[in-house]
Amino acid sequence: MKDFPTLIQNDEMLKEFVEALRKKSAVALDTEFHCERRYWPDLFLVQLAADGISPAAVDPLAVSDLTPLGELFADPSVVKVIHSARNDLGILFHCINGFKVVNLFDSQVAASFLGYGEQISLVNLVQKICGVKARKKYSMSDWSARPLDDGQIEYALDDVRYLVEIHRSLSADLQKKGRTEWFQGEQESLADPETYRVSLDKLFSKARSAGKVKKSNFPLLWRLVNWRENTAMEKNRPRQFIARDHLLCRLAVLSPSSVKSISRIRGLPGGFVEKFGEEIVQIASECRKNPPKDVPVIRMPRHDWGYAARKDIIRLFLKMKSKELGLSPGLLLSGESLESILESPPITLKQFNSRSNLSGWRKEVLGRELVQVLSGELAISLKKGKSVRFVKVK
Repeated sequence: MKDFPTLIQNDEMLKEFVEALRKKSAVALDTEFHCERRYWPDLFLVQLAADGISPAAVDPLAVSDLTPLGELFADPSVVKVIHSARNDLGILFHCINGFKVVNLFDSQVAASFLGYGEQISLVNLVQKICGVKARKKYSMSDWSARPLDDGQIEYALDDVRYLVEIHRSLSADLQKKGRTEWFQGEQESLADPETYRVSLDKLFSKARSAGKVKKSNFPLLWRLVNWRENTAMEKNRPRQFIARDHLLCRLAVLSPSSVKSISRIRGLPGGFVEKFGEEIVQIASECRKNPPKDVPVIRMPRHDWGYAARKDIIRLFLKMKSKELGLSPGLLLSGESLESILESPPITLKQFNSRSNLSGWRKEVLGRELVQVLSGELAISLKKGKSVRFVKVK
């Protein structure tokens, strides 16, 4: 086994470490970061491991150039194994210029296709596959503090120490079950930089639902959502530290013409008027004179009388199908996709397969039977008053 220091703290050592890792078929990765009281998370450790190489942690506070890590992630010949990769990749996209990831293996997503549950923790997966019980002593460590002691570093390295072995096990099981393509399709979005970009449209929709806001107030609410996001980024504070959704709604309804009128709003956080009052009055004034033309269109669902019944029937169908496949109902069909089907039920297989928000494997395993349920060709039946099944209608 090639040995490296457990904590890599200079650029030359990082280059040598990455060079050794790129000769391997699979590399495990995890990160330690803090996101409390920040808009942008701060990266404090990057842990890496591979067969035949002692695991090591890279210290971003000591290493000046993380480009070699970007080169590792862009290398198509090396599988990058991460457990619950979204947060780790999100911070790497932010911290490494031009970052991209190729040949990813998210062990949590893989496990979800093999009956381990939709969001199994790494601790539980290591115990189930490797028979190792994780240490918990340093779970609440302050990773920003330096120097890190040996116990902290070893604890952090445990998060990658067993991942390559887990990758081998899960990959083999996916292959046996014929679900490798399902898994690969499911994790495609994790490698897309767009996945990690903030959607102002979604933030606007969420903010609107936090208060009684009429359509005539939408333009100012949209401006305020944009203002809050820009202010949060500039000050590096969570957006809710700037203003919560319900406060944006109250400001949008009020459309204040003076700082004094803002101060009369109930539940204002301390210092809000002093910090942002003049700015908000100016935003409201500009919005009255020149309303934005790019306000997102919010489509309010109009449920017909059969909506609730359809929902119950499809949920029962999904529950039975998930049991048959050994998958959780949430993985089988997301809440957003379910709502889309409930609002506009596809009654032919062609209509179902034309839906862009459904991945290929879902169309494969759900399409025919779900369309039969929605078209009335399959109906709920009780066998001897106990077991539930769907039967063909004659």
